[in-house]
Amino acid sequence: MAVNPPLLFVVAPATQLPQGSTSLEALQEAQASGPSTGFALRIFSRGAAHPDLGLLPLDGSLTGDKRRNSEGTQLLCDAVVVGIQPQHHWLGVYGGDPEDPSVLHCLDCVALSELSNATCWFYPTHDGSFLSWERGLRLSLGPGSIADCPEELSRMPYDRSQISVLWSLLGDNASLTCVGLTYGGQRLDWPLRSRSSEAVATWGRFRVDNEADISLVVEDCITVFAASLADS
Repeated sequence: MAVNPPLLFVVAPATQLPQGSTSLEALQEAQASGPSTGFALRIFSRGAAHPDLGLLPLDGSLTGDKRRNSEGTQLLCDAVVVGIQPQHHWLGVYGGDPEDPSVLHCLDCVALSELSNATCWFYPTHDGSFLSWERGLRLSLGPGSIADCPEELSRMPYDRSQISVLWSLLGDNASLTCVGLTYGGQRLDWPLRSRSSEAVATWGRFRVDNEADISLVVEDCITVFAASLADS
C-alpha cells in the first residue's frame, strides 16, 4: 500500500475551517484564527536544595545542557501547552491531492467535544519532591501534523476514530486541562510561528506521596516578575 500524503490538522472555530478543495495558505489563515494563548511548563526534581522560590529565575532555567545541576536538580518535563478549548474549537483534517501536492482536500470537520478523550500525566506519578514553573504565552500556530508519524500509520486511510483529545491534571487542580490531541496514538504537533512570554511566571514546590490520602500536595507557590516590573 502506498504512503498517503501527510495529513494536516487545523484547530479553529467551525466557521473558519475551509471546506472542499483548498490550499496551504488558506489553512495557515484558518489556523491563525485558532488558539492564541498557552503556557510553558517545566517540572524539576528538587534534588538536595530547598530554594527560596522568590529567588528563582523568571525564565525557568535551573539546569544546563546536561539537564542536571550541581545540587542534583533535574529537568523532568519541558512543554508548551496550547490553549485549546474543546468546548469552542473544531478540528479540520486535510489531505494532499496525489496528483497535485499544492491542492489540499478537506477530509473531515468535527467539534473537539465530539471526539474521544484520553488522559496523560505531565506531573510525576512517582514519590518525591519537585519544582514546577509556568509562564503564560501569546502565540500563533501553523497547521498541525503527526509528530514522528510511523510509516504504517501513513499508509492507512484517514479515520476519525484514531483521534483523541488529551487531558491531564496539572498540579493540584480539581479539573482536567486539555493538553493536546493525538492521531493513531501519535502526538499532533502545531508548529509555533511566533511566541512571546508574559512578564511574570509562577514557581511552585510540591511533593508526591502515593501512600498518602492526597497523593500530590502543593507546598508553596509564588509569582516572580521581570526586574523592570519588580522595581516599578
